[in-house]
Amino acid sequence: MYILDRDIWQEIFDSVARHKLRAVLTAFGVFWGIFMLVNLLAAGKGLENGANASMGSLKNAIYLWSGRPTSIPYKGLTKGRYIRMNDDDMAAILRLNEVDLLAPANGMGDQYVSHGVQGDTFRISGNWPVFFTAKDYRLSEGRFINALDLKEERKNVVIGETVREILFGENATAVGKQIKILGVQFQIVGVVRPSALNDWAQNDLRRVFLPHSTIRKTFNQGDRVHSMMITPKPGIDANLAEDKVISLLKSRHRIHPDDVGVIGSWNAQESYQNVQGLFKGIAAFSWFVAIGTIIAGVVGVGNIMLISVKERTKEIGIRKAIGATPGSIVGAILQESLVITFVAGYLGLVAGVFTIELVARFTPEASKTFMNPEVSFSTAMWAIVVLLLAGAFASILPAKKAAGVNPVIALQDE
Repeated sequence: MYILDRDIWQEIFDSVARHKLRAVLTAFGVFWGIFMLVNLLAAGKGLENGANASMGSLKNAIYLWSGRPTSIPYKGLTKGRYIRMNDDDMAAILRLNEVDLLAPANGMGDQYVSHGVQGDTFRISGNWPVFFTAKDYRLSEGRFINALDLKEERKNVVIGETVREILFGENATAVGKQIKILGVQFQIVGVVRPSALNDWAQNDLRRVFLPHSTIRKTFNQGDRVHSMMITPKPGIDANLAEDKVISLLKSRHRIHPDDVGVIGSWNAQESYQNVQGLFKGIAAFSWFVAIGTIIAGVVGVGNIMLISVKERTKEIGIRKAIGATPGSIVGAILQESLVITFVAGYLGLVAGVFTIELVARFTPEASKTFMNPEVSFSTAMWAIVVLLLAGAFASILPAKKAAGVNPVIALQDE
């Protein structure tokens, strides 16, 4: 086999050794193309990881709330009505085939919360236990609100980490202690932090969570539901589930089908898909730029091989005169081209990975926009494939020229 032929390897090393600078400068184009590809893809992945972390685990959640007043009269009712969602709406929504989870929430806005002489204003909300698991909240201490808290309307609360720091001091234990909201005592059962890094989630560090039933009974909110978070069943598009829920609420509250904004909504899936589309575009652009650079490097390698063939015309003629086949000549040229491109590209891959690790090491852990730049193993393998194809492509014309050398004419070459 040509690849195991020691003489061919000796020829390759001799050829590169005779023209070191020329070989290095030409191979640099391939090196730089792979280096750029790896770093551009890693940078795009770092931005994508930051965007995904910002959105959290619920990438297909639907958020609903009572929006603006009606603007179109409908079924004998005048415009200007505000819609108030209630428990019956929740029960009706849960009967829809498209809905998997529903987490209602009631709020009281910002209220003064105190512990002894320490106090500050925090956002107060009442939630179901599923809210914490669905949004992937992390426990710093204690536990989440559970089903018994909800059923028995217990005066238990979960607080964000910032609430704990202000009321009790940094890293202090808060579980088991009492806080006061509008003159009512509540006991802390847990301290949480959100997994998502977006500003909305980070605001929950300054939030006090009550059981949904407790906030409604304690502060006389009746059966009203201020907002709700819904997730569709697996395989169901969030846009379809959103349309079904809004249509149901409009029908129940006699809202004109064309009256937009009465039921406010935000669909996380749309934002997630837009972000994913953006990063697919970045990846495609990275491949385009890098492959263009690699092609420029390959052209340089091809030129080197043409010059090498020209310089070794007499040598090739002698080999053919003593019995070398055109296949062996082509194999030698192909192997030399592959060695140059592969070694240059591999060094570019190693240098790129080293740069990525260096950047990742010095990227702040708290960064919300750029996290864990990385290149997958499959991408590295594709880069190797591109290298091999590039090397083979670079050898086509030189190999064809070498195979066509006439021994008689070559031996007369000066």
